[in-house]
Amino acid sequence: MQNINRGKTSSPIFLDLDVAKVALLGVPDIPGIAASLFAALAEVVIDVEMIVQSVMRGQVNDIAFLVRKSGLEGAIRVCRAVSMEIDAQGVIFDTEIAKISVSSLPSGKRDFPARVFSALAHQGVNIDMILALPSSVTCVVATAKVEEAFEALKQELGGCE
Repeated sequence: MQNINRGKTSSPIFLDLDVAKVALLGVPDIPGIAASLFAALAEVVIDVEMIVQSVMRGQVNDIAFLVRKSGLEGAIRVCRAVSMEIDAQGVIFDTEIAKISVSSLPSGKRDFPARVFSALAHQGVNIDMILALPSSVTCVVATAKVEEAFEALKQELGGCE
C-alpha cells in the first residue's frame, strides 16, 4: 500500500493497486461454510482481507474478499474446489480494482463515511466494496477511476482540519 497523500489534506489517503477481488457466488446459507473456505485458503498460504458476505437471497448469499494479485491463481483454484464441494453457483474475480483508504482524523466523526461516499459519487466513482471503521474508511473502486477518487477525496477532506 502506498500513501499518495499529495498536497495538503488533514486525512491521509492510502492507495493499494496490488489487490484482486474474488467472489464465491450462490453460497448455501449453512453454518461453517465460511470457516471451511478461509481455512482452505489459509492452508495454501493465501492472505485475505476485506471479507464481505452479502445479504441472503433465498437460501444463498455471496462471499467476496481481496487477495494480493500474486495469490489470485491459488485463491481461484481453492474457491472453485470449495464451490464444487458446497454446490455454490460459481466463482468470479476482478483484477482491475484498487483499494483506497482514508484515515478519519480525529476519529469518530459521524459524518466521515457519508463525506467519503458523497465525494466519490460526485466524481462518478462507483464503490465496489466498503470497510468502515471508527478511524478509517476503505473503498474498493475500479482502477480506471483511482485518480478521480483520489482527487475527490483530497478536495473533500483538504479543508477539514
